[in-house]
Amino acid sequence: MASLYTLYRSSFELFINRDSDFFLGGKKPIFVIVRCTINIVFSAIFLFMASCVVSKAQVFIVNDNMTAERLARVEATVLDSLTNDPVAFASVYVIPVKDTSITNFTLSDAEGKASLEGVPFGEYVFHVEMLGYKPYVVNKYFRNRNVDLGTIKLQINENYLKAAMVTDVGNPIIVKKDTVEINASSFQVGANAMLKDLLMRMPGMEITDEGKVKFNGEVIDKLTVGGRTFFFDDQSTALNNLPAAIVDKIRVIDRESEQTRASGIQDGNREKVMDVALKKEYENGLFGNVGLKGGETLGEKDRDDLRDNRGVLWNENALLSAYSEKDQITVIANGLNIMDDSNMVVAYIDDEGEEHSSSDQGLSTAAQLGVNVNTSRIKDVETTASVNYRYADTDSGTKVGRTTYRDEGNMFSTTENSGKSYVNGLSTNMEFKKEKGNVWFHIRPSLRFNKANTYVNNASVTSRDSWILNSSENAVHSLSENKITNFNSDVTFRQIGGKKNRTLRLAFNPSYSDNSGESVESSFLVTAAGKDYRAMTYHSKGLSYGFDGSIRFSEPIGKKLTLSTMTSLGWSRRDNVRDAFDAAGRNDFYSTESRTNFMQQQYDLTVQYRIGQSSYILLGGRAIGVLNETFSKSYGIEDITGKDDWDWFFKPMFRFQHNKNKDRVVLAGSGLSRRPSNSRMLPVLDISNSSRLSLGNIYLKPYTMTAINANWMRNNPESFSTLMAFVLSDVTYDPIVSALWYDGDGILYSVPVNATKPSLSASLVIDYTFPLDVKKHWSLTMLGAPGYSSSISYQARTTLPSLDKDNFDYSAFMADFWGNSNGSRFYGGQSGFGESKTQSINMTEELYFKYNKDRLFFSAGASSLQRIARYSLNPRANMNTMDTRITVRGSYTTKNEYEFNSDIHYVFYKGYSAGYGQPEWQWNAGISKNIKAFNLSVIVHDILDQTHNLTHTVTADYEEDSYRLIMGRYILFGVKWNFGKMNEAHSQRAQQVARDMVY
Repeated sequence: MASLYTLYRSSFELFINRDSDFFLGGKKPIFVIVRCTINIVFSAIFLFMASCVVSKAQVFIVNDNMTAERLARVEATVLDSLTNDPVAFASVYVIPVKDTSITNFTLSDAEGKASLEGVPFGEYVFHVEMLGYKPYVVNKYFRNRNVDLGTIKLQINENYLKAAMVTDVGNPIIVKKDTVEINASSFQVGANAMLKDLLMRMPGMEITDEGKVKFNGEVIDKLTVGGRTFFFDDQSTALNNLPAAIVDKIRVIDRESEQTRASGIQDGNREKVMDVALKKEYENGLFGNVGLKGGETLGEKDRDDLRDNRGVLWNENALLSAYSEKDQITVIANGLNIMDDSNMVVAYIDDEGEEHSSSDQGLSTAAQLGVNVNTSRIKDVETTASVNYRYADTDSGTKVGRTTYRDEGNMFSTTENSGKSYVNGLSTNMEFKKEKGNVWFHIRPSLRFNKANTYVNNASVTSRDSWILNSSENAVHSLSENKITNFNSDVTFRQIGGKKNRTLRLAFNPSYSDNSGESVESSFLVTAAGKDYRAMTYHSKGLSYGFDGSIRFSEPIGKKLTLSTMTSLGWSRRDNVRDAFDAAGRNDFYSTESRTNFMQQQYDLTVQYRIGQSSYILLGGRAIGVLNETFSKSYGIEDITGKDDWDWFFKPMFRFQHNKNKDRVVLAGSGLSRRPSNSRMLPVLDISNSSRLSLGNIYLKPYTMTAINANWMRNNPESFSTLMAFVLSDVTYDPIVSALWYDGDGILYSVPVNATKPSLSASLVIDYTFPLDVKKHWSLTMLGAPGYSSSISYQARTTLPSLDKDNFDYSAFMADFWGNSNGSRFYGGQSGFGESKTQSINMTEELYFKYNKDRLFFSAGASSLQRIARYSLNPRANMNTMDTRITVRGSYTTKNEYEFNSDIHYVFYKGYSAGYGQPEWQWNAGISKNIKAFNLSVIVHDILDQTHNLTHTVTADYEEDSYRLIMGRYILFGVKWNFGKMNEAHSQRAQQVARDMVY
């Protein structure tokens, strides 16, 4: 029987080889279809012939004394070794050792799964074959009733595919429907590089100060590893702890929402997922490393330009990962005081429930201990749990120059501040996810606790026409503690009544948070009127709880049309008490109580029409009703009631998506609403900074946003070229902005208000990468990204009287400033404020050449960012600035495995304020060497000691330049021990395999 099978199969293979040009036509997809069709026909013929010889297609031979207990059920999953896609209709069979007859035979299904029933115990030759792939043959001894051979990955047979196949391997960027796949092997990084270092080399990628990834300007919502949840929303843990050496591909997936995947109809929501695909040898087994770096800052000790000369530097880290087909566990532990090297981010919640990040503050001494566990041992359910503890001791410092444009003369202020904060945070998360069968569900409980202790010192000077109006010094010491728990859950019933795409989804998400805090503030102000010193202490307590739930039903109408409707309701309550004390005891002027009830109801109606298998159009609308009731108390005022009626918004929903061959086109639009934060609605003066006072507005209403996005991607796998074009735009209605005014002493006051005109932002990103030579060693990346924004703020037309900080009457002030609850006086112009419109145009250009061959990597290029700002109230204040960066970087690995890395940047600026934007050189270099399981390294950062952290900000009423504290020049010596699959032998083999695949 085996000989007969081999004869027939060989005949068909010879036929295909002979006439491959006719079948292939130079196109891989056609060949795949033909390959599968012929394999099905051939297998059917063989199956029929086999049935003539034995009693049935799947054969087992049983002796008279054989029992069912001595029969095995053998299972396996067949995948493509390159794409990990299922291989359907593969022939799976066994032949007893020392025999030539096939005893059991089957075909793999659409998911690549195959099952051989009733295989008598014994030793067999196990075969998996599919036309176009190399046969898989292995000897197996079956002695258990259930045998799972796991995943079998078939390798492409080049003899079949020479006429048509263009491999994705070595192609830097591949676009596959909703996925942009970037090959890590095309971007050379050092042996000690982490995931974030690899991403920074890839086109379109950037990492924010908050530790989030952006791709082509859009924030990544989720980061997964091998398709599995990894520390949930904490992307920085993966960025700073996963070695780049284990990464095979980066996949950016524009994925449908969980609700859409469950129901089959678009709900107007999408999520950006970045999946880190591991190299094959790391998908199973144990690997990890332990590293230690030590060094010292080398900057000039007497420099006073925001350089942190902390002296001795250290960085310790440990990673342990164990992977199997069903289980994954990762343990991370690290500690450091060199933030430029790892950028660890520790988030915390203040006493008002507002989230902050340690990266916003400065440079930290930090520690982390985290465990992430995944398992799929429960049938069809993926279970994930993580525990993550973080600590950060952060030093901060900034120097800011701000110009505020006024008709009576521009105001100029300089501010210098320094600070210290200690943050502890613990987060625990679990997830139970089932996305198979007719019942889908997600259950996600989480608990978060954090505590922060912060010190801030601030000094500022405000002047007009070189005349000093005021100077101030302020100090704040605050403590906060916060506990948050959430329980997000949903369940979807699919194919109700046996009808495809008829679904019902129920979701329920309760939440609870408890926060408390204490703040000690002191301020010293000097003006022409004299000096003012005051000290205050605040005790605060906040409680928030609520829920939201939704019901969605989808009904198919015919084969291509689906109608869907959704109803959701959310409610939450926030209670906040803040007691103020001064030297005389409780101060009622600055004490406040507030209670906010927030309700939102939403109704969606959408219709979806499918155009073929991969294209569709969605049209619909969304009605959003928002009620935001605020009740407040302060001195002499009982139950100040904010806006207490419903606001309704109607938003269109549409999405068009088309996938065909090399192109992917998407056009989408949707809307949402957001409520004001509690701190923006407090009816008391905030006097923590005596030269810049602010107060809340209890009449603020929620704002809504409509986003319209479009993108077009074209990928040519034959030429290794990729064109990506993105349009990102949003319109915000009733945006919350500031009403600003100065008094005669140059004290700045601000009140948040809703603008009557919408704000607008839009940007276009065009990214084109293509090779410059036949062997693909040279490549060029070009990027152009113009952007436009328009926003409104409100400025007093003249200088206004100062507010009495000792006898401030909120009700009287709002009656004069605001008018009735709808802001009749303010918007009518009676309170003396006018609209200030700012229009900004940004233009980013990048041009980079790259050479990548064997052991040498080199890139060179330039980028520039030009900003143009135009002001309606004061055209004389129009500003133009430009930042230009020229970059050269390279790496070379010798035959003795010495690896040299260096990058040098020259940055120069145009249009900045005096004292800001001086040109600078930034030069970094390093060398590393692998010695068996160890890696030794030396890194020198900012060799010329010229780097600064410069930020330029343009708003509707001011332009601001700022410098922030940085590390400056330093040197680090490192040693890392790689164990498991990350030792030297495995690392060298993996690198060589990657190079062979590319070249």
